[in-house]
Amino acid sequence: MPDSAACTGQIVKHQVERPRPPRSGARVPAIETPRRVDELNLGQLGLICVQERIPSDYTSWEVHLDVDGQPARLSCVAPSEFGGVPHGLDGDIMNGILTIFLEQGSPESGEIVTTGHQILVSAGLDVGGRYYQVLHASLHRLNSAKFVAQNAWRAHTQRRWTTQTFSLVDDLAYDSAEQTLGRGSVIRIRLHRAFVQSVREKYLKPLDPMLLGELTRPLTRSVYRLLDARRYDPTDPQVIAMDLRMRLVDWGIECKLKDLVPSRIRRALEKAHTELQEHGYLKAVEHLGSGARQEIVYRFGDGTNFGMDLLSRLVRHGVGVNVAQSVVQETARDDLIHRLAKAEYLLARGSGRIQNRAGYVVSVLKDDGTRFPDPEGFVPPASPKGRVARSAGVATPAPPAAQEPAQEDVASVRRAREAELLSLTSEEQADALVARMRLLCSAQVVKLGAARIALIHQAIRAALLDTVTVERELMTAVYSGSAEVFLQALIREGEERLQKGQGALPGG
Repeated sequence: MPDSAACTGQIVKHQVERPRPPRSGARVPAIETPRRVDELNLGQLGLICVQERIPSDYTSWEVHLDVDGQPARLSCVAPSEFGGVPHGLDGDIMNGILTIFLEQGSPESGEIVTTGHQILVSAGLDVGGRYYQVLHASLHRLNSAKFVAQNAWRAHTQRRWTTQTFSLVDDLAYDSAEQTLGRGSVIRIRLHRAFVQSVREKYLKPLDPMLLGELTRPLTRSVYRLLDARRYDPTDPQVIAMDLRMRLVDWGIECKLKDLVPSRIRRALEKAHTELQEHGYLKAVEHLGSGARQEIVYRFGDGTNFGMDLLSRLVRHGVGVNVAQSVVQETARDDLIHRLAKAEYLLARGSGRIQNRAGYVVSVLKDDGTRFPDPEGFVPPASPKGRVARSAGVATPAPPAAQEPAQEDVASVRRAREAELLSLTSEEQADALVARMRLLCSAQVVKLGAARIALIHQAIRAALLDTVTVERELMTAVYSGSAEVFLQALIREGEERLQKGQGALPGG
């Protein structure tokens, strides 16, 4: 692997192997363009350096890739006038531009008309005076940096890799004689045709708007977008990985770091790793080996939001995706974890006698213990209760020593759940309910879009929707098959109450 040091004007070249996400990753439903999304080429190629600040002479880079067994090349050349190659907050601003492009109907021309204020708001950035200077420099970097993706740009509907030469912002104009931007500056942007085509063909992946709003460091948001994009199989974007493993130096190259000494890569990414673990997106970051050959392993902790971690395990046993999704949505998570561990124990013990492994697993998962009691020697997994889970935002008290009677009626379970919810802060209640919606109605949540679901979260957090009432009506809708209708009505009600600012009605 060549050293990263390079003189001004000299292109930094690297060779990197990019392993695909495993085919056994969980499959997620196709999306209908939620508000916060990323275009998969932009996300996976890592065109924007993750670092917030770069050396003044970092004006070019070049990476050689292996794509589906074929050689590919990716390069960038940028003038020093606007601060070198795109980096840092440029990722937020480019995502804000994409959001506006979608809001304006994804015009075939690729042209949008907006304002500096609107871009900053859509990017999730402050609208103070300094940020208009940041925006000015960023737009010019995105316009002046020239990229070449040789056999590396995915044409999704054509199912092939193509070569593209482009700037992320192909054309830029604004109505300021002073060459500065302000709140009301009218900005005209034209995006590159390949990017436009990709967006219009919905080669997109969702981003978590609440997580993005919680991440304070531009570095962390950049690493999150790149990591999250790398979890998706580019040839089948419905497949998502629950862990990623690669050489540390290769990952430094993908992050477009200039200094590729392994210890410095670790140091450069350390704060991002810490913040992503604190928010539960990452469960663990592991470093294996030493020196230039050491590897980094990311283990993701957000899969519980959609049951992705359990879906992945079911798919590995040959269970069909639709069946797996049905089982995950219909079975309480704690019960499912217990039964799946039992099924895997039974499979290992009787592997030679079980012919239809997938069918056997599903039978165990749907059984309440009558047909498949816990076998002798089986040790159930530790209950997740008592641990803090970001997906629910709940610190659940440890279970009592004596197990509750198995015949406890549904009303008692409901009362216990409601009491647990009411013991939380309003923000924790909102987190818990939205996480429950994502688990029980994953397809409908993705279809409605992250921004609209965020309205529900906001209304619950502001105590404009009653938590217990929403919980009861959600469960009724799930069991009656009307989850999407319920969510649409809840979104409308939440939006109306947010506009009026009225208090929640008492729940029944």
